This record gives sequence, structure tokens and C-alpha cells, in this order.
Amino acid sequence: MRLSKPVRGELPPGVADLFFAAAEQKLALENILRDAFSRWGYRPVIPPTFEYADTLASEAGVRLAEEMYRFFDRDGRALALRPDLTIPTARIVGVKLFDQPLPLRFHYIGSVFRYEEPRAGQRREFTQAGVELVGAPGAAADAEVIALLVGALQAAGLTDFRITLGQIGFFRGLLAALSLSAEAAERLRVAVDRRSQAEMEAILADFDGDGPAREAIAVLPMLTGGPEVLDEARRIALNQEMAAAVANLRQVWERLCQYDVTDHVVLDLAQVRGMAYYTGILFEAFAPGVGFPLASGGRYDGLIGHFGPDQPAVGFALTVDRLLTALDHQTEAEAAPPIDVIFQDCGHMECLSLVRRARSLGARAALDVLGRSVDDLVAYARGQGIPRVALCEGPGRVRLVTDAETRIIEPAAWESEVRAWIG
Repeated sequence: MRLSKPVRGELPPGVADLFFAAAEQKLALENILRDAFSRWGYRPVIPPTFEYADTLASEAGVRLAEEMYRFFDRDGRALALRPDLTIPTARIVGVKLFDQPLPLRFHYIGSVFRYEEPRAGQRREFTQAGVELVGAPGAAADAEVIALLVGALQAAGLTDFRITLGQIGFFRGLLAALSLSAEAAERLRVAVDRRSQAEMEAILADFDGDGPAREAIAVLPMLTGGPEVLDEARRIALNQEMAAAVANLRQVWERLCQYDVTDHVVLDLAQVRGMAYYTGILFEAFAPGVGFPLASGGRYDGLIGHFGPDQPAVGFALTVDRLLTALDHQTEAEAAPPIDVIFQDCGHMECLSLVRRARSLGARAALDVLGRSVDDLVAYARGQGIPRVALCEGPGRVRLVTDAETRIIEPAAWESEVRAWIG
């Protein structure tokens, strides 16, 4: 197929420009998330944007590996843009930090790249914010990252959200007990993932196993809700692997109760995504108005061993762009002024000192470098939503113009004036 030549300045599908309020909102959200992660003892990690393709494809799963942007360097080596930040973090731990005291706690915020069909809520370049807790195998670590996800979403201002929590060991144990062929196992996985009643009935019609096995298949898609589903899951468990998965989920739930976050968590034993990647709990976060998960995560005990000494690990990645969409649905945007004050450029050093002092106090202060007239400068400020115009009344002395009043501010009163704006 012959592709049309892009129009000059046109962006490729799946990427976006952000500027003005949208850029400020995203940066502010990233700062909130970074602060939330740091408060739980997670330290930053910054992997490179591209690495060798074989490294990034490690344990990534077939779909993620197919979605990677690949290219060659001048020596003919295959490189790829990172499709997520968990694999690079695992590489860093396995190759460079394997002798560090455990556990290791890392957080990251950065762009990732996937060649997937652009749809609402999905881009080919998007920002992930997440954490990885390495070296801790138990339910306490599992619960910590889920509680941290709840805390981060709340810190961001999200109030209405739900986290579905499952355990991939339960489904793996079921497959082992059923002794299905690879084709039949995949057919069952797809049916459970889709929660398709028709597909489940067709599978049961073809299945010639005994009563307990048939009941386990039939009940699995319905194992979702509060802690009571764990009793039902334990009742239908066909082997030790299924029972161990239920016991692990019960321990995690009890820890989540201690964190007082279970109002946001729903148990779901029918989660079967990422079977090649996850080894224990797995979870996703959802919010009204967003058709895709805000975050996903789980335990991946086999990944770091691909690069060095194996270590248990659990973590999550949150898609910042989707969180912004969810926040738009749940919060009323407060239109903060882009600039607190704009100064007439009079050329006095004393007036320029007032600009610098305002900035040092935390105010957003701009200088009119276009040399507008007083009337034009006031009109420009009103058009841009800038609440104050500072006009020169002599060296270090300004006339402050707002919609409500005009006042002379003496040099000695400037600092208290600025502090009154910024609170």
C-alpha cells in the first residue's frame, strides 16, 4: 500500500502535543504521583528510552513484543523504544543491583511507546508512572503496592475508582487439574477472560471430566466480589496450587483491611491476563468514563532472573494520560491563572528586582518583552486571564492594576503584597 506524504507539521497517529493548561495539568499530576511514591520510601529510577530489542522483548509476552517500535543502529544492531518501564527496571536490578540490601523500592515516570491501533484513551506514546518492590515474596509486599496505588489515586484527586484483584495461580492450578491440551486451555482462557456465558457453555458441552472439575469451570467466572468469594473458591479448589492461591489472596485481603483500602478493591478470581508474565496476584484499576484500565500490576517473580540472580518482585504501572481523563470526569477544573502578574518593561533595574523577587517567592511573574502601551498591556492581560498588571511609577515603585482596583505599591510593601497572592 502506498502511503500518502504527511502534510508539513502533521503528527503521526497516536502521539499528541500538550501545551498551556494541558501541559501544566499533566506536570502537576506527575509531581503529585512522584511525591506519593516517595512518601512510601520508593526511590527514582530512570532507564534509557531505547535499548537492545532482545532485552526489552524478554518475558514481555507475544503481544507486547509485537507492539515494540524497532529500528537498527548504524552497526546493524536491533534496538527498540521501551514498551514499558518494568522490564528495564528488572534489567537494572538483575545486572547492576543484585548485591544491594533488599528489598529495593523504585518508582518511575516516563514515556513508553507501543505500536497499537490509536483509539480513544490509547496512544502510541504515553506516560507511565509506577513502582516496583523487589526482594519481598509475601502478602505484605503484595498488599503494600495495592495500598500505594489506592493512595496515589486518592492523592491525585480521584474519588470513584475500583481495583480488581485476582491470583493467576488459581487459574493455572485449574488448568493443571483439568489436563487440557494447549488448544483447549487457550480456548478456556479466552472464554474466561471475555466472561462469555455462551463460550463457557460450549466448553462444558465438549468437556468429559468429572463433576468437581465441571463445577470449577462453571463457577470460575462468578468468583468476583468481597472476601466471601474466597470461601467459594476454596470449596471448588481441585489441587494444592488452587488452594495456595486462595490462601495468598486471603492474606493480601487481610493486610488491605489493615490499610483500610478495601472499599476500593473487588476480588476477581477470573482474571487471566498476562499468564506468561505474572506469577501471583494481578490487579487492574478502573474509573467511570475511561474505557481502559488506569493501572495494572501484579507479582512477576520470574522476570529479574532473566538478567541476573532471581528475585521476587511486585509492582504496578499507571497510565498518566488515562488518569487525567478520569480526573476530568470526576473533578471540576479550577482555571488557575497562567501568570500571576505581568510587568511593564520600563528598563529600571529596581523594577526588574521586583520581578525577580516575586518569582523567588513562588509567584509566576512575566515581563512584557514586546513593549506594549499601557492600554494594550492591560487589554492583553485581560484577554489572557492574567489578574494583575504592574506598571512603572518610578524606580522600584509600581502601580498595580486589577479588574477591581488600581493601587500604588511601595518597594517596602512588595514582598507582603506578593505573599498575599500566593497564600
